[in-house]
Amino acid sequence: MKDHAEYEAYAAAVKIADATERAQALEAFAQKYPRSVAVGQALTEAMAAWQEAGNRDQVADAARRLLVSQPANIRAMAVVVSLDRTKVEQMDHTDAGLLNEICQLSNTGLSQLPLWQMPEGMSEAQFTGLKNGMSVIFNAGAGTCALSQNDLAKARETLGRAIAGDANDLQSLWQLSIADLESRPADADGFWYCARAIALAQRAQNEAAAQTAIDFCTKEYTAYHGSLDGWNPIIVAARSQDALPEGFSKLISRAANPKAMDTPTEPVQNLMQQSEPAAPKP
Repeated sequence: MKDHAEYEAYAAAVKIADATERAQALEAFAQKYPRSVAVGQALTEAMAAWQEAGNRDQVADAARRLLVSQPANIRAMAVVVSLDRTKVEQMDHTDAGLLNEICQLSNTGLSQLPLWQMPEGMSEAQFTGLKNGMSVIFNAGAGTCALSQNDLAKARETLGRAIAGDANDLQSLWQLSIADLESRPADADGFWYCARAIALAQRAQNEAAAQTAIDFCTKEYTAYHGSLDGWNPIIVAARSQDALPEGFSKLISRAANPKAMDTPTEPVQNLMQQSEPAAPKP
């Protein structure tokens, strides 16, 4: 920065101790000096400061402004996808704008992530951890997108990859259970993912989320198996085991004439509207 006033404004902003005030000062700098070489860094630090302050909406806004000046900023994409996905799950209606943003940024993120170069000053371990975390976010976002479009095959593929990276992602577990059980023929592995989602929701004391999953999965299990026989042991096991047991689907016999499983119980968009107790990933 060649302009002294510009440099002083940036230097003063980053030194502010209070996270909210620091974020506001950094955003003010970005607005006052939109062509500064430091505008991208200022918005990145503002995004981190808003996260430190616990203001999710402002984190997302700062990330979107960062994407205006740096459309290929993959970390900002991951932040927006994570926060948008949580919003969609908490809503009682479909928000086409949020879903479109999730779809666009998730697909772009997945295509760009293999090309992402390690930033200067970051260790190999930090880079690998961050890259893996963003892979989980983008795959989860792509799964949410696919599920909203009734593309159950792609939803199962991408959500499966997300869970492989984060076995305790309640939202992905719940959505994968929907994709598995609403597929025709249904994939009985979905009962495990649903049981695991129930266990995590109960652990987080989100009884509304747990009850919605219980209602859906017991109905599907009864239709598939013919009764609730064997369901409680699955619930018990899912409380302490995070990985899908080997050969799980073969342990659940299918009813002789499961007519109720011939067609989806209801649109998957309706099933997606479920409270999410977990905080978004950084």
